[in-house]
Amino acid sequence: MAVWSCCLVGLTQLTPTTAQTGLVTPTVPPSYPAQQFPKADYLPVSAWSGRLVLPNQTDAEAEAMDWVWLEIYTSPDPVLVGQWMRLQWQDSPEIQAYLQTVTRGIEFNEAAIASLELGRIHPTRLNGWANVGPLQSLAGTRPEDDMIVALPEDRLEVDVANAVLRIAAIPIQIPERFYSLVTVLGPNEAYPPATDCPSRQPCPPEYQQVRHYNPVTQAFDGAVETVYWPQAAAGENGVHPSTSQWIARSPAGAAGWYIYGAQQSDGLFGVKAISPNSLFQLTPQRLVTGRTEALNYINFGNWRQTPQRKGTAQSVFATPNVPTALPNWQMGDRFLVIHLFGGIGGNQAEPRSVVGTVTGHYAYGFGEVVLDPFTQTPRLQIIYDQVYSHNPQGIVAGRSLWAEYAGNLQRGWLGTRPISDVLVKIPSLSHVYRFGETTLNPFATFQRELAVMMARYRTGDGSGAAIVTPAQSCVQDSNQALYETIQAIKSQVTAQPEIGIWLKTHPDDPQTALFQDLIALGQSLQRELVPLGIARPDWQDNAQVLVGIAASDRPARNVNTPLNNLLSWRTVMPRVAYDNVTAILLNHGAELWFLRTNQVGGADPTIRPLAPTELLGEYTVIPTAFSRVIESLRWPRWRDWGVVLLGLAIFAAMQVLDLRLPADAMSRLIREGHPGFSLQFASLGLLTPALVQELLFRVLLLPHPTEAVRLVTGLIWSGMSLGLFVAYCSWRSRRRHQTTPHGALAFDLYPCLCLGILAMVIYFSTGSLWAVTVFHWGAWLWQQQLATLAQPPVADG
Repeated sequence: MAVWSCCLVGLTQLTPTTAQTGLVTPTVPPSYPAQQFPKADYLPVSAWSGRLVLPNQTDAEAEAMDWVWLEIYTSPDPVLVGQWMRLQWQDSPEIQAYLQTVTRGIEFNEAAIASLELGRIHPTRLNGWANVGPLQSLAGTRPEDDMIVALPEDRLEVDVANAVLRIAAIPIQIPERFYSLVTVLGPNEAYPPATDCPSRQPCPPEYQQVRHYNPVTQAFDGAVETVYWPQAAAGENGVHPSTSQWIARSPAGAAGWYIYGAQQSDGLFGVKAISPNSLFQLTPQRLVTGRTEALNYINFGNWRQTPQRKGTAQSVFATPNVPTALPNWQMGDRFLVIHLFGGIGGNQAEPRSVVGTVTGHYAYGFGEVVLDPFTQTPRLQIIYDQVYSHNPQGIVAGRSLWAEYAGNLQRGWLGTRPISDVLVKIPSLSHVYRFGETTLNPFATFQRELAVMMARYRTGDGSGAAIVTPAQSCVQDSNQALYETIQAIKSQVTAQPEIGIWLKTHPDDPQTALFQDLIALGQSLQRELVPLGIARPDWQDNAQVLVGIAASDRPARNVNTPLNNLLSWRTVMPRVAYDNVTAILLNHGAELWFLRTNQVGGADPTIRPLAPTELLGEYTVIPTAFSRVIESLRWPRWRDWGVVLLGLAIFAAMQVLDLRLPADAMSRLIREGHPGFSLQFASLGLLTPALVQELLFRVLLLPHPTEAVRLVTGLIWSGMSLGLFVAYCSWRSRRRHQTTPHGALAFDLYPCLCLGILAMVIYFSTGSLWAVTVFHWGAWLWQQQLATLAQPPVADG
């Protein structure tokens, strides 16, 4: 029996060998036939799509190239549908450099084995392979050959005679081959109820009646059809990845749903993924205008009352300008996507990895305004570049369509987590720069760096496991790719002097202004990614490999050390990085389009959406104080030091003009100095009162400039800060001068009031604890000098 079982397993895993030529027709799964064509009301997701099939190790290692089989699902040539073709890379210097960087042998380490025992999915079929390329890691991460992809048509080479497809861009993960736009009418009660569902008993059937969109009437009055809409089984945590119960009532489906899937062998359309049409229309539900209001929305409004928004979707457009009409996004416009999801609460709440914290997940992506083939109107299209660690759901790091990553019924997050995607339209980043014969494409550079990072995650840098640590995570490594993009652009500009020559000879060209904006944006982002001014050594090393400075045969690796964690602390928490990077882009003129969903789809009463938080974010005072301290640690710029010097000059002038100083005070200061002054005395003053008082009365009490609170809120906190500071000065004055005349007390409060007001102005201007501490220290030293001079000189003898 054991021998017979092995034979059966071997037969089911047979794949064509490299010696075979021509088209091959294998046995197909009975539930979803490979050779099928879209019925009326359905369209292909992509012109070219198919299922990746991992070759056996012997065939794969017989050639020094990265290739897999592709079972063709859709093709412009109907003859190829259902056939197997070999999928491999084109031979170009750029592609070969990419393959050399990311191709790794895989040997599972102890961490990978321990992670497998916890139920996470790792590339077990690739364990022991000497060389695994990015196509093979994409096909082989899951235990079954169920990875369905769309092939970018740009520069796609089709060799029918030899059954070979050659690609120049990485494939895009999709849920299935066909899709349609429908409205859900409700379950078809002619079918039996599902055996499992969240809460409701009896469960609704796994079959829904839908009505198709009619392009002629531009309404949902097309054909009515019953589709198979499976109820996803609950995971080990008891949470169902999706449910169709009450989906016909979902407010997110008011404009219909895109359903993705294929025809089953019984003739019914099987739904694999969904996405709400309303979310991607070019009509936002709300406009937020002006820089202050937009920053306030980023920091507060985007995630406000998330649990109360369960089951709904929002589309909010924010701009630093004051537009006179709706956003003017046109067909073909490209944009950056920043993705963040939150947590699962309720009766089936997920366990917290950090107490009092909803960590969330962070990713980048890219999108474009495209023509909807059903409605013939422009719509938003999102494709993620997911840097994703190995996980129990089977989500694979890589380029992924929104419907596959978010809307997949079996492993998507649309129904279980709150999601926020901010679409960033900023010309300096999306523009393709042409300096004579030289081209610079920031989007393409960023995509290339993310492609390297995603391939590294699939193989775990050869260990078989990409596991989250403080120094290695979705947010850290997505932003490491952003850092490497900045370094790559710098390197290209340095290595190609013709760019500088072109800029000098075209000072009035609009492209020159855009490029200057790009440089300023890169500097701001680098300050965010490298807050202490020192880049992580592993980030520096990896960047040197990727831009060609260091030897390319040295693999890129992350190093988890306390120093590295400290050097990249701004990108440890997804929520913090999301808000800060988005705010930087807004400050550089970006238009922002927020797409928010809150456990959208069918209703699951056992869970509720939780907003992602900062560290210890569920304890309101702690994260606010922590965030203010962390944000205040940014090192001042040269402009900030100028503000400090101006503040000191104003403070000194205000004290010199104080009429209570003796007439000969300044001459005595020049002649005698401060009799009690010493280096130790000055150093102690830097610590206290300067650092301690600024931390207590300014940093902890005042909203940091990045919080972008409204004016009234800022004034309230400013009044409280100044009042407490003056009260503290008064208390100290009474303790020090209990036996002195009343006039001494008045003299003590005057500089305190001046100091408090100027310190607030400097802190709001710089946002830096170091800047305002240096101001306070300088003012304190000056105050000590003047306090001595206020006393009459002691007569000799």
